[in-house]
Amino acid sequence: MESNPEMGKLLDILGNETRRRILLLLTRRPYFVSELSQELGVGQKAVLEHLRILERAGLIEGRVEKIPRGRPRKYYTIKRGFRLEVLLTPYSFGTEMYEPKKPRKTEEYVQAKELIKSTEPFETKIDELLRFLEEIERRVDEALRMKQELEEVRLLVETYIENLLRRIAQEDERELEKILREFGPRLPKKILEDLEGF
Repeated sequence: MESNPEMGKLLDILGNETRRRILLLLTRRPYFVSELSQELGVGQKAVLEHLRILERAGLIEGRVEKIPRGRPRKYYTIKRGFRLEVLLTPYSFGTEMYEPKKPRKTEEYVQAKELIKSTEPFETKIDELLRFLEEIERRVDEALRMKQELEEVRLLVETYIENLLRRIAQEDERELEKILREFGPRLPKKILEDLEGF
């Protein structure tokens, strides 16, 4: 994991409680400004400024819809989904963002499509979809647990390598330079950056 300016901007944007509340509301359905203002108990001008910031960051988008009577309304919706992780330990700090890609046509994807297209009675169809969803959620939880365990092992090894290199640097700078020439391209970027300031 590493920290970068773009991620910093995103964290600043999401650090505002009103903007987080707006995003939460938009996960439910599209909203227009006066609705958001009423739900949040915040003035329309302030809501518009928050929407502008979120839109500029690419998190939401607005679309104008004509209504039978009155002026057209601009509705706001979530534009893209992503998962943001922050890692903070005594030895490192970083952020990482995962954006969902178009699903590959895996066995699970094909199965989901078949269930969605099935012509079973509604009760049967909903039951089958919920069973399928429960199984997918179980497998996702399992994969996340495994990822967390691997992250912890990676952190342990990275921390040990960094501490070892620091010890070598204190004892013999030439030896460190030799090791960096040999292993530098394979060392994690974070370790190299930390050693530069050592």
